[in-house]
Amino acid sequence: MCRHHSSPPPAVAPDPTTAPADTAAAPQQQPASFQATAAPRRAPGTRRKLWQLPAKFHCPLIGTCLHVDELRAVARRTGAVPERGVGDYQMHVSFVAAADHRNPLSAATQKALDRKYAAALRRFARARSTAALRTLWEQHLAEGRVPEAFWALMTHPQADPPLHALAYEEIHMRSHQIGAGLAADVQALTETRAELRRLRREQAAAAARHAQTLAERDRRLAALTAQTQALRQSEQDLHAARARIHDLEAGNALRELWERLGSTEAQRDAEATARCSAEADNARLRDALTRARAEARTLAGQLAEREAVCAALEQLLGTAPACTGDCDDCARAREPLDLGGRRILCVGGRGSLARHYRELVQRCNGELVRHDGGLEESRQRLESLLASADAVVCPADAVSHDAYLRAKRFCKRTAKPYVLLERSGIGAFARALADLAAAANPPATAGAAAGRC
Repeated sequence: MCRHHSSPPPAVAPDPTTAPADTAAAPQQQPASFQATAAPRRAPGTRRKLWQLPAKFHCPLIGTCLHVDELRAVARRTGAVPERGVGDYQMHVSFVAAADHRNPLSAATQKALDRKYAAALRRFARARSTAALRTLWEQHLAEGRVPEAFWALMTHPQADPPLHALAYEEIHMRSHQIGAGLAADVQALTETRAELRRLRREQAAAAARHAQTLAERDRRLAALTAQTQALRQSEQDLHAARARIHDLEAGNALRELWERLGSTEAQRDAEATARCSAEADNARLRDALTRARAEARTLAGQLAEREAVCAALEQLLGTAPACTGDCDDCARAREPLDLGGRRILCVGGRGSLARHYRELVQRCNGELVRHDGGLEESRQRLESLLASADAVVCPADAVSHDAYLRAKRFCKRTAKPYVLLERSGIGAFARALADLAAAANPPATAGAAAGRC
């Protein structure tokens, strides 16, 4: 018992019947939660509290009736003993030291014991005499229910000091017997473990031999199975060969082969005819599909060009349909484009569309001058036209490479608006005029680009 092996904290008076043997193992300072509080004296006929029992009973009661994990749970709830850095023995000694007086830790210990052994307390409460208590105690000892009986007996109001001493002696001697039995059990366990290791080694060796035997048997069985299957297949092949020999000898096989050959050739001729017809139909369909796709591409290009021309012309003429969305520039988009009398130079482009170019520029309040892009007119005239123009439009599909580069370098050098068109159609030219008009008359909210290359 811990009171016979370590001294209690200095603030707790030691049991005069016991002498401490190891003062270093006990706590050196008693926590504040261990401080004694005034407790009323026990009324006759009521159960004893933990702190009302003699001090020498605290150690066997706490050690026998509460597991160390339960002690740590109580300490965690009360906060009286820190969990970290406190071993099981130190935790036990702290609870025994706190049991001398009524304090939060001893009260929590009393509550935990009453809750844990409530059923035993009810059974012992029915005993009204010391003899009845002793009978119950002996019954519980015989059934191995020692902890619950120990707590119920020690706190029972009818238990006298001789009965307390009897229970204490029984618990004390059982602890020695348990220690001796534990040593014998440890030795027996060690021997059993050694025997178990030996048996496991023997079992592993036997299992390995058995596995090797089974593997060898499986290999022989697989070889015999393969031989059996081969014999069965050979027997089937033999029966089939005999049947073929019989058919050949009777002439049935030859007649069947000639019939199959004739049927196969007729089927082949029919399939060849059908294949030729299908290939011809496929070729015709492919030609028709190719022509249809080419026509569709041509029509799509023409339609796109017509739509672009219509859109550009509607914008130039100010006849664009009203916008139904929320757009701040709709009113401006419906107004005719205004180039502000600027002189527009067209370098290249189709000669057949020159008249239309000029009419579009005039409708936009501008003037158009044109250079054929180096086909007949000289490059000196191009230089003079570039110098006199306010903006330059260059259709890339109808201009010489030299004229295109000269116009581009001149506009970059002089920061003159310059629009390069991928195509020379009316729609593309109209979109170029729209860009130039937007650059000449930027909206009030944001500036537009002066030109693009």
